[in-house]
Amino acid sequence: MRCALGGLALAGCAVALDSSPDAPSQPETGPMGDTARPDVAPTALPWGDDDPCARVPPSSGVWADDVARMASSDPLVGARRDRIVAVGSSSIRRWETAWQALAPWGVYQRGIGGAVLADVVAHIDRLVLAHEPSMVLLFAGTNDVAGGASSDAVVDAWRCVVTRIWQAQGPTPVHYIGITPTPARWNLWSVAEEANAQIARDAVAQPLLGYIDVPSRLLATAPPGSPPEARYFDDDGLHLSAEGYAVWDEAIRTAVGAALAPRDTPPAGPSVGRRFRVDLGPSNPEDGWLAPDRDAFGIAWNAWPNAVGGAQVLAGEAMRGLRDTTGQPSTVDLVVAGGFRANGLRNGGLTTPPGEALQTLAVPEATADFFYTETADDPGALVWTGLTPGARHIVRLFASRATDEERRQTGFTAYGSGDPISGEVWTTGADVGTAGYDGNDKEVTVLDGVTADPWGQIVIDVQRREGRFAYLNLIELEVAP
Repeated sequence: MRCALGGLALAGCAVALDSSPDAPSQPETGPMGDTARPDVAPTALPWGDDDPCARVPPSSGVWADDVARMASSDPLVGARRDRIVAVGSSSIRRWETAWQALAPWGVYQRGIGGAVLADVVAHIDRLVLAHEPSMVLLFAGTNDVAGGASSDAVVDAWRCVVTRIWQAQGPTPVHYIGITPTPARWNLWSVAEEANAQIARDAVAQPLLGYIDVPSRLLATAPPGSPPEARYFDDDGLHLSAEGYAVWDEAIRTAVGAALAPRDTPPAGPSVGRRFRVDLGPSNPEDGWLAPDRDAFGIAWNAWPNAVGGAQVLAGEAMRGLRDTTGQPSTVDLVVAGGFRANGLRNGGLTTPPGEALQTLAVPEATADFFYTETADDPGALVWTGLTPGARHIVRLFASRATDEERRQTGFTAYGSGDPISGEVWTTGADVGTAGYDGNDKEVTVLDGVTADPWGQIVIDVQRREGRFAYLNLIELEVAP
């Protein structure tokens, strides 16, 4: 029996969970036994020699480009074996609080909007196995049921995912997040409930498999026979709202805490005084300019790759090993935790930034394009990783888009250790800028005193405060004294 994977302890081994204040609390057994584990060695899968993969239909292939984009930002050498892979459909992609909920363990977020379980099977090498994860969290199946799949077909596909993982890297914890009962698909709940129940039985039979009982927690909010309360869902009645994700986060964090001890404390990150600048926006020439390796001030930049005007920037995409402003490499990464879209030159980007207002941030290639958010499908969040736990930082953000159709305000909130720190800026509207310019060309939002969490992370949430859109053109992180 393996009692450790990448520095993490497995449940059932003689290793106690970290009892520090930042460690997850000990779980309670849920109504379907979602965190209960028989204390037996993981020797075989409950379905024995049966080959469930033989009954899984082929993937449509429609998500190949999204998978390739996420994989392009993966480390080229050396998997991070202390990380969890969260894989599945749009609820994983929209999960902007994943990095906070799973901070003690670390996460690769690999959600594909609209995916069915056959898509996870088809792309499992790049989505999951490339990372050699310490645990896999799987949420998929709701789109299978909506497409007419039976509960048996969902169970076969779940078992195929587990089989493929175990064949590739040996016994590995794989936890299934139960298909969510939703107002929009309430007529299909009986099929989903039956699939959930069988997967829960698989988990009881094998200590390294888990069923995370989010459904019972949501169903408890409404009378028997009714869908969960509408406030737990987005306007479409299908995807979770912020309140719904709070339930999701608690259930998942509890289940993971029962199975894995927190990863080791990360090594020290960049030293005091180092700065990192990132140009956000599309890279196709019609919509965006890439910041140069060094600008006219002699400052080194990092330019976000592979974004296309109007298209989604997916949760899980990342820039790894950022250079600081002197051009020196680092172990600092910038990861999308909640997706964006990208635009710029054809949609009001600031191409002539005034130096007297923006000083060394007045770099046209960085201000002329932007990431933006509009709906809950692109919730807008970034996470800095590889920082020194507890170290103080200053975050600078520039956001702008020129149009006089309405006034728009973007808010930013930084989460690390301690209380969140927030700021906002008027980005858009008549006379927002200097000399009648209808977009911000003078204000930089500064979030001062943000401390990295115990695992060296700072999360930046981008919010619409007023108007239809929120923007972010560039971001700078400074390690402060």
